Amino acid sequence: MHHRPARHRSRTVRRLIAVGSAAAVASLSLAACSAGSGSGDSPKTLTVQVQAAQIPAFKNVAKEFEKENKGVTVKLQTLTDEQKITTNGQILASNNAPDVGIVPTNAQSYTDLIKANALLPLDDVWKDQNLESRYGSAVADSLKSNGTPYVVLFDKTFYNLIFYNKDAFAAAGITVPANRQVASNADLYKMVDALKAKGYEGIANGGNDGYRWGWMLDAQLFANASKSAFTNLTTSWQPGQKQTVKYTSPQFTDSVKQLKDWYDHGVFTDGVLGQSDDQAQALFTSGKAAMVLDGAFSPPTIDQENPKFQYDWLLMPSLTSGTSTIPTAYAGDTFAISKKAKNPDLAKKFVELFVTDTMQADQAKITGALPAVTVDPSTIPSLGAKVQSIVDYAAKNGSGVGWTSVAPGGLAQSFFDPQMVKVLGGQQTVAQLAQAQQQQFETFTAQNG
Repeated sequence: MHHRPARHRSRTVRRLIAVGSAAAVASLSLAACSAGSGSGDSPKTLTVQVQAAQIPAFKNVAKEFEKENKGVTVKLQTLTDEQKITTNGQILASNNAPDVGIVPTNAQSYTDLIKANALLPLDDVWKDQNLESRYGSAVADSLKSNGTPYVVLFDKTFYNLIFYNKDAFAAAGITVPANRQVASNADLYKMVDALKAKGYEGIANGGNDGYRWGWMLDAQLFANASKSAFTNLTTSWQPGQKQTVKYTSPQFTDSVKQLKDWYDHGVFTDGVLGQSDDQAQALFTSGKAAMVLDGAFSPPTIDQENPKFQYDWLLMPSLTSGTSTIPTAYAGDTFAISKKAKNPDLAKKFVELFVTDTMQADQAKITGALPAVTVDPSTIPSLGAKVQSIVDYAAKNGSGVGWTSVAPGGLAQSFFDPQMVKVLGGQQTVAQLAQAQQQQFETFTAQNG
């Protein structure tokens, strides 16, 4: 986003959302863990993990933390994307664990750490910072393991947004849907037909990048499945949980069928199954495709291409009449504190400072990352008008949580997307996909339960 190369931010968020099983670490073999003392004289150094793109924001918080905690120096320990989802699980379980670690909840390393009882519960941090309310129930629930929070979200983004060419819509005589919501599949099909009649293709989508079909499924599942069913789909993989909604049930397959119906009705651009997201965005910015599937991190990248048209955003229809889709929140940038951390009390204080309204707004201004908590977007003009409108919409209408951004990649995203491509390409049926997904769940829980 702003204050970092736009394309780099797009690739970074893509990587975060696309955590897969290929990068999963072997199960951790951990001895009994004990909490660091945190008592006695204040330590001189607090070690905090950080990813390169986030360093400016972390330095800002570190400076304030050192001001509030005299004699303490914050040492930032750089962590790569690859380390975050592979070897970092072993580091956080070791005697060399940093005080504040970063672990995505949809990575195998998080599953292994929870199974090994290696992380400190952070109920006190959540209570002190009122995170249950400030995150919103959907995000808050997704961050817990068996009802207990072991992580603290420090930024987020929104995806499943359709950016559209306003000039193309005007040429096709399309009235922009009220409240940015395409009301039904029938309305969507009429919209795409009208655009094609004027020489435009429909929705560009990086269908070959291994995560975009999972994106679209996320919004549908949140809108179409009952709250209890959706909760079970996003938590039943956790140790100690029981599956009550199978992947062969209509609560899952109806949303898969929605994607197939769109494909069968020609909603997407020609050759979508072979497109990368870069190719999809090029189709949009060149004016060939009237729409593109993307996220709140996209406007800077789109603007960089200097499209010769004005654009805005809207949301896809849900399968359920009267139920709107809403922006999907990716809540994967999370802090965790190992039971082997040497300064757990100071670590909690650092995490609490990071999620205050002031530090969250400052982070957005410095790096362009969206606040993890509800913050008035008008206080962050540096985000730009379009991103502000997305944040404002989510604040007023709510945001969903993605199944693929919550469940481990080997169970959800990296497994589902290739299966969906087979369905769309005619190599298997929705029923066969559902059976394969259920078998993958049973295999995953047998290995990680």
